[in-house]
Amino acid sequence: MTTDKTRQTIKLKDGRLLGYAEYGALQGKPVFFFHGWIGSRLDFCPNDTIAHSLGARVIAIDRPGCGLSDFKPGRTILDWPDDVAELADGLGIDRFAVSGHSFGGPYVAACAYKIPDRLTAAGIVAGIGPLNRPGATKGLPTPTVISRTISSAIISILILIPAGCAFST
Repeated sequence: MTTDKTRQTIKLKDGRLLGYAEYGALQGKPVFFFHGWIGSRLDFCPNDTIAHSLGARVIAIDRPGCGLSDFKPGRTILDWPDDVAELADGLGIDRFAVSGHSFGGPYVAACAYKIPDRLTAAGIVAGIGPLNRPGATKGLPTPTVISRTISSAIISILILIPAGCAFST
């Protein structure tokens, strides 16, 4: 584990690093925060003072492949609760709340499904699920659908570029 509150990592049993940041009262009630689609553990940063005043210890985690967390090939949303539980164990936390916004919502639901005995509460704020499911974009404004399609194409291209590949102009 590293020591900077916003640049912490833990090595998981499978050898991957999981990045996280801590905000608020370090002895407060633990809440694991799951960021949105294009986000990271740093999304919670502006709310540090509020978390502290409420007596909450917010642990914001980078999902695999985001921020400081190593990519996990073939992962599914239902793999996430195992990473969360392992981090909680490493931090000496038995029971905790989970919260997520936007695309962090399905990860909250996965924890509620898979590790309910460890949770004190679960909250989803403005949740959104996977947009690649049939009918998922039905009723969305055309610019949103176009934006999602372009974003998916960019991500697909980036996945094909080997890690550490440098571009020159």
